[in-house]
Amino acid sequence: MASGLNFDVDSYLKGSPFQARSVFRKGDIPLLDNPHRESRPDSGFVVLVSEEQGQGLSEQVGPAMTFLVKHEKELDRLKLVGVDNMLLDFGVEVGNEIQHSDYLPPDLLVVMARFRMGLVVSTVRFPSG
Repeated sequence: MASGLNFDVDSYLKGSPFQARSVFRKGDIPLLDNPHRESRPDSGFVVLVSEEQGQGLSEQVGPAMTFLVKHEKELDRLKLVGVDNMLLDFGVEVGNEIQHSDYLPPDLLVVMARFRMGLVVSTVRFPSG
């Protein structure tokens, strides 16, 4: 996800190599997780980095690293056009285990830090049976 308080997402996406999975605009009122109906303070978009969603985190690290290296110049350009927040979100299915841990290699963390990119690990547990 890339967003910014002064980011013209529509103008950016017209010439962008990224195919936005979703777009949000400053002033929009998100319907989910927004009981007070507060409007968005920023504009931005979400792009799918890898089709490996739902796999373990370790299976997603390689495609994420490839994406970051491949789009290095474009990620730098985002900062110049008003993006002040970038997040890499790993979607991970968790089973019924009592404890679960994953590993992020230093190379990935270094590349993310270069772009001042935050990390989110979204977990989902599917009901058994």
